[in-house]
Amino acid sequence: MTPDVVVDVGNSRLKWGVVKGGRITDVLRLPLNDPAAWDAALTKLPPTKLARSWAAASVNPPALAEFMKWSHSRGGIIAFEDREFIPIELNVDFPAKVGIDRLFGAVAAKALRPEGTAAITVDVGTAVTVNFIDEHGVFQGGAIMPGPRLMGLSLHRFTAKLPLVEADIIEDFTPGKNTADAIKLGLDAMLNGGVMALLGLFADQCESNPWLFLTGGAEHLLSARMPSIPETHVVPTLVLEGIRIAAESLKNRVARE
Repeated sequence: MTPDVVVDVGNSRLKWGVVKGGRITDVLRLPLNDPAAWDAALTKLPPTKLARSWAAASVNPPALAEFMKWSHSRGGIIAFEDREFIPIELNVDFPAKVGIDRLFGAVAAKALRPEGTAAITVDVGTAVTVNFIDEHGVFQGGAIMPGPRLMGLSLHRFTAKLPLVEADIIEDFTPGKNTADAIKLGLDAMLNGGVMALLGLFADQCESNPWLFLTGGAEHLLSARMPSIPETHVVPTLVLEGIRIAAESLKNRVARE
């Protein structure tokens, strides 16, 4: 199947990737649970003479179910809910429990890195996931930690007086002179320090330098400070590309069968 639109249904929003000429050309960011907004976005898609084809995946099953219900009257849809149809080998304890967004990012990284080269994906969203794909293209697992917004929200909710502070790019790496700046510095240190530590651990398992792929809505908070791996690539559409590749692999699988 060659989809017209690939859809990543997340925990806080929904992303559409418009596919043209075998690649994603445009991305629309939309609210969850808002069919009216989806209808409005539909008018912005390129016209098609045939029924529009969709391929979707999600870490949020209720939101995916609502989107599938909406999309059925607007073209055919494939929803990836079974890991069996995701074209990557998994070496983990419980394959069925791996976050599907992590797997699609790995599928895209596997396709984009040179053959025989390991890859690491870092997706900075509500959660931060750092995932390792070895030289043979096998998903070897990774690490999960809270995203920067979630860390800031936790400090605010579970303390008596700390304000809600949004993470930001830090220019001045000196001790914070007020509570807000101290929190911002702490969030930056947690995010960048945690990711850098994991990159070092995973890179130590590689015979040569791995390729690093950065993605996610808050990727900008760390992409400027990733000097340790020469081949660093910022790919905002990484998960969407993985969904597109998986949908294409279904077509090839049917042809072989």
